[in-house]
Amino acid sequence: MNRAAQRSKCFKGWIAVVCLAGAMIVVLSLNPMFRGSAAGELLQILLGMGSNDNLELLNQLNASWSLPEEYSLEVITVDGIVMEWLRPNNYQPDRAVLQLHGGAYMRSLEDNGATYRRAALQYAKLSGGAVLTVDYRVAPEHPYPAALEDAVAAYNWLLDQGILPEQIIIAGDSAGGGLTLATALYLRDNRQPLPKALITMSAWTNLDYRLWTPAYVGNARADDPYISPIYGEYYGFPPMLMQVGGDERLLNDTVAVAQKAREAGVDVRQTTYPGMFHVFQMLFPELPEANAAWVEVAEFINEIWH
Repeated sequence: MNRAAQRSKCFKGWIAVVCLAGAMIVVLSLNPMFRGSAAGELLQILLGMGSNDNLELLNQLNASWSLPEEYSLEVITVDGIVMEWLRPNNYQPDRAVLQLHGGAYMRSLEDNGATYRRAALQYAKLSGGAVLTVDYRVAPEHPYPAALEDAVAAYNWLLDQGILPEQIIIAGDSAGGGLTLATALYLRDNRQPLPKALITMSAWTNLDYRLWTPAYVGNARADDPYISPIYGEYYGFPPMLMQVGGDERLLNDTVAVAQKAREAGVDVRQTTYPGMFHVFQMLFPELPEANAAWVEVAEFINEIWH
């Protein structure tokens, strides 16, 4: 068999896996008993998070986490959208990170809460500011444009608090990474002020599959840039840090967008971490590569704001 035939066979096999796993995720997500467990584990395997040991370590890190006394975590509801507002005590925030969580647009913040509270604290420590994590609506009950609407609403809430656009960074991983890009595309297209910078980790930027339609797409076109930012145009974008694991299946989702953004004149730092899996950054502080990725995030934030 020649190389072209081998690549074609592998591609068809991967598409079959995507379709089967996608269908299983939808079925499991419709059952509340499984939405936060079996569907999530299948999703991580599909995206290439690596071995079950990684999932076990993540669960252990989440279970042992607690909020330090010098920080406060407030749950707020704005126009029906639940958000978590983490900040240092006795601090009137003048800068903030808007965190958009991952989960294939199908797992809510409630399903992933501990992971993203840990990440929110990390962003708060590195930035010296506050962190707003939005529990955006998820599919299949709420397909596009629900998540985008909620992300934009959360960004506008920060502006309403008197935080200037140049004092806001939007950050997200996996689906949240794609949503980070989609939010910036929407803001630019609607002549709203853009944030100071964007950070993505293992961004899911292409939901346009030949034989499978992700639940978030709903009745819209999967190649809509607000759904699949890989089809977007990146002129006028703020600086971006885009991290991805070298062994994950969404590698090209990051690399392709970074290249388009560079060609549009955007200041892009794109780093591929060899041998790493999907959203490996969340295994800090136990995984050395995760720690290195957060050091890079710290350096990027410092360059942006200092």
